[in-house]
Amino acid sequence: MHIDWWTLAFQVINFLVVVWLLSRLLFRPIRRVIEEREEADRKAAEAAQAKEDAAKAIQADYEARIATIADKQRQEEADLHKQMSAERDALLKAAHEEAETLLTRTRTEIEVERAQTVDDLRAEIGGLAAGLVQKALGAPDIVAPEAALAQAQAHLKALAGADLHDLTSDLAAEGAAITVASAGDLPEGLRQQWREVLQQRFGAEVGIGFATDPALIAGAELRFPHAVLSFSVAARLQQAVKDLKG
Repeated sequence: MHIDWWTLAFQVINFLVVVWLLSRLLFRPIRRVIEEREEADRKAAEAAQAKEDAAKAIQADYEARIATIADKQRQEEADLHKQMSAERDALLKAAHEEAETLLTRTRTEIEVERAQTVDDLRAEIGGLAAGLVQKALGAPDIVAPEAALAQAQAHLKALAGADLHDLTSDLAAEGAAITVASAGDLPEGLRQQWREVLQQRFGAEVGIGFATDPALIAGAELRFPHAVLSFSVAARLQQAVKDLKG
């Protein structure tokens, strides 16, 4: 096989020239276009990424602002609720204290008025009863404590022998005593007068006690173990009623 070196050399040179021409006229422009497109794509991608980052930043800032506003609103609502609760509790406490004070004052006033009314009624009833007896029975002095003593003394002096003996026998038992009952508490001076009158009639050794009985209205009663001598307004009224019925 014969090789023509000159022909081979020319072919190589032609090939190189063709390669250079292709590179110069075709590959470079294509590569430049590709590079320019890649650069444009890169810039577009960077721009898009920048816009996306900006959008994300705006979104994050928006969400942070919304969260801040929501937290602030919740805090304001909590503070308002707390303030309203405190004001409500204060009003309820003040109303309760005022109600308790008013209730206590009202109870006190009612109790004072009740006691005063009871006293007034008692005095009025006693006066009416005494007035009734004074008018109906002609006993103007029966209300006075001393009047009952005088009536009892006169009654004991006028007792028949048999009646006096019965009363004395009633006091013969051991521990037996006479009880002087009156509508109100007797002063010590008047008690001593009762003792003197009773001891003079039944003996110095007789036991004498004292008791109060509002049911008598006024006057007094001598209560023996098994007998009663009454010199009271109540007894006079009962007798007056019996007389009227009879």
